[in-house]
Amino acid sequence: MRKIRHLGVALAMVVLLLAGAGITSAAVQLGSMMNDGAMGNQNGGMGSMMGDGMGSGGMMGSFDEDKLFDLQFIDQMTMHHEGAIMSSEHMISDSKRPELRKLADNIEESQSGQIDRMQDWRDEWYPDAEQASGMPAGMMDEMMGQGMMEQMMGGSMQEMMGGDAADEMFLRMMIPHHQMAVDMSEKALERSEHPELKDLSRKIIDEQKAEIELMEGYLKEIEKAEKG
Repeated sequence: MRKIRHLGVALAMVVLLLAGAGITSAAVQLGSMMNDGAMGNQNGGMGSMMGDGMGSGGMMGSFDEDKLFDLQFIDQMTMHHEGAIMSSEHMISDSKRPELRKLADNIEESQSGQIDRMQDWRDEWYPDAEQASGMPAGMMDEMMGQGMMEQMMGGSMQEMMGGDAADEMFLRMMIPHHQMAVDMSEKALERSEHPELKDLSRKIIDEQKAEIELMEGYLKEIEKAEKG
């Protein structure tokens, strides 16, 4: 019973990570799974409440024609990257699969650097711009870092869900998450006013397409192992 209760908390944390990163559709889907499946009775419908509460949230990847595109892109991609970093840290950084641990390291190193670069450009290009709605840069790390998530769950996602389940959930979540970054970056190639942002967008497209291919392969291996 305790393991089931902790698993419900673990899934709730994933929903919060997704919502914080602006991945509303995936968060709502996971929330529905929590409510409709075995977790529903244990968490008192927590998934449904999260899904209902986030259903009208912001649309990541949607850009207002009346606002500065580059500023919107920086704010959205920063939040998007933070979601990937936090998810990989809490879901696969201690995976038994070395290739997933390496993926988590690569995501953290590459996307942290890109966040820093985008925030420098934001300060330089838009010094008077107000903070975008949602979590400011770095807030997700402050909220979920320093072992807070593990303390709430009584262990890591790998421990609570089991390694295979956590790895598979991460891959199923992160493949479309990466694709969203690719789609946003392709828009930036068409609409950005700054060549620096276009160069970064090309890098994001190349990196995340390559990681999508890797993750699809890892997922096939897990599915094959499950079928025995």
